[in-house]
Amino acid sequence: MIDRATVDRILDATRIEEVIGDFVSLKRRGANYLGLCPFHQDKNPSLSVSSTKQIFKCFACGKAGTAVSFIMEHEKLSYPEALKYLAKKYGIEVVEKEQTPEEIAARMKGESLLIVNEYAQKYYQQLLWDAGRTHLVGLSYFKERKFTDDTIRKFGLGFAPAGGKSFAATAKEEGYKEEYLVDSGLVIKREDGSLSDRFYDRVMFPIHSLSGRVIAFGGRILTSDKSKAKYINSPETEVYVKNRSLYGIYFAKTAIANKDCCLLVEGYTDVISMHQAGIENVVASSGTSLTVGQISLIKRFTDKIIVIYDGDAAGIKASIRGIDMILQQGMKVEVVLLPPEDDPDSFAKAHDREEIEEFIATNKCDFITFKTNLLLKEIDNDPIRKAQLINDIIESVSVIPDQIERNVYVGMVAKRFDIKEDAVFQKVRQLRARHNSLEQSRSRMDRQQDAPVPPDGYEPVPAGYDENVADVETVASSPQPLTDSYLAVNEKEIIYYLLKFGEYPLRTDDSLLYDKKAVPAGVPTVAEYIRKSLEEDDLQFENPVFKKIFDEYFTRPHEPGEDCEVAQGKIIRFFSTHPDQNVAATMMDVICDNYPLTVKVYRDSLTPEEQLLGKNVPRVVTAYRIKVIERLCAATVKEVDAAFKRGDGEACKEKMRLLSALNTVKNNLLHLQASKK
Repeated sequence: MIDRATVDRILDATRIEEVIGDFVSLKRRGANYLGLCPFHQDKNPSLSVSSTKQIFKCFACGKAGTAVSFIMEHEKLSYPEALKYLAKKYGIEVVEKEQTPEEIAARMKGESLLIVNEYAQKYYQQLLWDAGRTHLVGLSYFKERKFTDDTIRKFGLGFAPAGGKSFAATAKEEGYKEEYLVDSGLVIKREDGSLSDRFYDRVMFPIHSLSGRVIAFGGRILTSDKSKAKYINSPETEVYVKNRSLYGIYFAKTAIANKDCCLLVEGYTDVISMHQAGIENVVASSGTSLTVGQISLIKRFTDKIIVIYDGDAAGIKASIRGIDMILQQGMKVEVVLLPPEDDPDSFAKAHDREEIEEFIATNKCDFITFKTNLLLKEIDNDPIRKAQLINDIIESVSVIPDQIERNVYVGMVAKRFDIKEDAVFQKVRQLRARHNSLEQSRSRMDRQQDAPVPPDGYEPVPAGYDENVADVETVASSPQPLTDSYLAVNEKEIIYYLLKFGEYPLRTDDSLLYDKKAVPAGVPTVAEYIRKSLEEDDLQFENPVFKKIFDEYFTRPHEPGEDCEVAQGKIIRFFSTHPDQNVAATMMDVICDNYPLTVKVYRDSLTPEEQLLGKNVPRVVTAYRIKVIERLCAATVKEVDAAFKRGDGEACKEKMRLLSALNTVKNNLLHLQASKK
């Protein structure tokens, strides 16, 4: 368990824009940063990162939190492991308290699998370099590929020895649990209960997550035995999902963002050789067909992909569908075809960085030119096959989501094949209509599958009857039903000002400038004003989470007289790292709202929000008090009606007097509210 002082040092050093920037390409927009949300398939930047508040929020899927919660969610880490991740990033020594067996047992399974994978990587790497054993065959393979020692160590390459038992036995001796060894996919449990290695007599390629942790392995055989697969990979686990993983992404992400372009190749050695040649913005799909998840991973850092193919025409045709998938995700795609005798691995070995960059710049082409040049060779002036080629290219154009870009490509197709643009436009419209129809059908099916099953005793509503319309008698005799959420909006407004400006001075004069470093003598803080106002009417929040935040705000540890901005930052940290996840999530939801609910009139104003507190906070509190009075009035109307129906005249008069008094208070509050506008 990490002690509090260490936690504070970690949080003090952490910059959320740097942490999230390791995974997402962020661009400054005003005071905040924007990027593609990594928690859903985001096509338009919807992730907002505030460097001043040190929080993030996605305005599409709703994910929000701090740097710690981002790492927890993205990397599937526990809270302590997320802190250790940040400590390592910022070079902070972690001081831990001794954990109880129960705390150790509570660690996430995913974390345990990552630990096993990291041990395996070190095990395979050590064997690769162990000159005292017979494992130099693995190192010899990498040397034959002309990989330098630095490159081999950078990518963590290793060797799994023959025999098929050594890793399982050694890991067990080191104390790693059989359960996690098997679940990681590194060890196979036989029917007789014995354990054997999945990888043996193979050179090993660790596969890293976006944050650099080892999540899986690829192993290549060293013999020419046709009965064995040339490559085998780890099976999918809690930490390794093949269709959302790319080989080399950890080593390439910074270069991809800096160059605003990603080179896509096929294999492990392609990536390694390109890196060794100085081309670092390159990743591989690891021999699998390209997936939407992999494209989305690249899109976090750039919207430009250059696909590099070797001269194997059969291999190109097998993977050409990936181009359409890239286009469909709204990304720009170009293609480079290497000379017939080369693949990215051999080409990178034979050329330096400048030569590779020049070749790519000179030979890259758009997907229309590439498909045309590739497939025209097989047509032989056959009009039917030529029509099929044109239709295939138009199909690719039709999936492009941006209309202007789509229209540009329509013109290119028409010019390239000497056909009328109108004909191409018509075909594109037909294809898009079909795509949209299929998407709508899938959406309807999804909604039908998710629809709740009616409860026992449910009866259909009679035809012509609207169950949402109340009976005339009900409307006339009773007020609108008031649910538990009746005051929630107003409570949320008050919590907003408490969390964001609670320690700021509440100026009620017209002064727009004041010292934010300290609260002037005789001037209440926003928090003091809110608490006093609610205590005067003996009001308490009804939403349990809002109430908990309100109560703990005034009981939390704090230092009086502190700089109000510093104090407010500590408040945000206190609640964003609260052990009650409902409190932390609610805090994020409230503080990440674009604008406070009652001051949207100022959203186009250049006046800083803290300079409007003297007007806005009293008005928000008054609006809350009015809502409370309105509910009391509604309840009293019910009581008057009940007394009248049972013939209790005295009670009826008493309730009427109460109702009159409540209406007087309500009118006074309304006048007060109007005066503050």
